[in-house]
Amino acid sequence: MSAFEKTLAGVDAARAQTWNWLAINETTLEVPGNPEPVALDLPSWARDVRLVAGAEAQGWLDELTSEPLLGASTADEAASILAYLGDVEGEALDVSAASLLCEEGAWGEATIIAAGSAPTTGNTCRLSLRKGASATVDILVARPEDAIHVQSFGATLAEDATLALRVWILGAATTTLAIACDLVGARARFTSELRYLGAAEETIDITYDVRQLGRNTEAEIGASGVLEGSAEKTLRASIDLVRGCKGSKGSESETVLVAGEGVRNKTLPVILCSEDDVQGDHGATIGSLSLEQTGFLASRGLSEADIVALAGQAVIDDAASALGDVALAEIVGWTRAARGPEASAQAADAGALIHGTFCDVPGEEV
Repeated sequence: MSAFEKTLAGVDAARAQTWNWLAINETTLEVPGNPEPVALDLPSWARDVRLVAGAEAQGWLDELTSEPLLGASTADEAASILAYLGDVEGEALDVSAASLLCEEGAWGEATIIAAGSAPTTGNTCRLSLRKGASATVDILVARPEDAIHVQSFGATLAEDATLALRVWILGAATTTLAIACDLVGARARFTSELRYLGAAEETIDITYDVRQLGRNTEAEIGASGVLEGSAEKTLRASIDLVRGCKGSKGSESETVLVAGEGVRNKTLPVILCSEDDVQGDHGATIGSLSLEQTGFLASRGLSEADIVALAGQAVIDDAASALGDVALAEIVGWTRAARGPEASAQAADAGALIHGTFCDVPGEEV
C-alpha cells in the first residue's frame, strides 16, 4: 500500500450488530488518501444532519471536499442541486458534497450522478426539511468495472415534511451506500426506492438507518436487484421506532434475483422498537427464476443467457426512463461499455419513450 492509500474500517456499520461470523456488521474499504486534506465548511443546519457511512469513511469524504454545493428552497422559490462526479479528465479522485435546506412549505430537489472514468468518486448529500417541506433526491451510480464509489446520505425531516429518495446502482467494482433519515416531526414521511445490478465480481454494500421519532410518521424502504456472475451484495436495513413515535409505521422489503453460480447475497433487515401503538414489518424474497418462469420464456425463444440479460436490462431501463432528462447520455454510455450496443440502444429508447429525450452515442444509432 502506497503512502497515499488508506484502509477505511467500520464502513456502513449496521445499527444493531449481529454475530460476527456472518461478516455482515460492517465493511472495510481501500481508497486513495489525500496528501492535502481540507476543512469542510458547512452551515450549522447541514452539520446537524446525521450520517452513517462511518467515522473513517465520512472523515475521508469531508477532507476531500473543498467547495460543497449548497441550495436553499423557500415557499416562493424552489432550489435544485445537480452534481456530476467522475467526468473530470485526468483526475483520479472526484469527491463532492451537496447540502439542501427546504424552508417551511418549500420544495427542492437534488440529483447525484456518479459516472465518468475517474477511478474513485465519492459524495455526501445532506438534507434538512422544515415544517411542511418536501424534496426528491435521485442518485445514480454508473461507473466502470474497475471504479469505486462511496455515497453518504443523511436527512432530517420536521413536522409534515416529505422526502422521496430514488437510487440506481448499475455498476462499479465497489459501491458503498449509507443512508440515514431522522423523522423528527409529527406526520413526516420518508420513502426510498433502490434498484441495483451487480455483475462479474462487483461488490455492492448498502446500509439504511431510519429513526422515527415523531408521532404518526411513515417510513417505507423498498429494494430490488439482480446479481449476476460472482457479484456480492450486502444490505443492512434498520428502522428504529423510538419511544414517543406513537401511531408511526415503518416497513422494509427487498426482492433479489440470483442469476449466477458465484453470487453472494447478504440481507440484514432489522426493526427496533421501544414504543407501543406502532407498526413495523420487514421481508425479503431471494432466489432464482423458477422452472415455470424459465420454461415459459424459453418457449418464447429466449435462452438462459437472454433471460438473465432481460432481468438486468429492466434495472437499466428503469433508470433511463426515470432520469432520461438529466442522465440519459451517462446511462447509455455505461450500458454500451458494460453490456453492448443492443442493450444501450434499448436504454436510449426507454429514456426517449418517457421524456422525449434522444441520445446519440458514437458508433450507435438511437
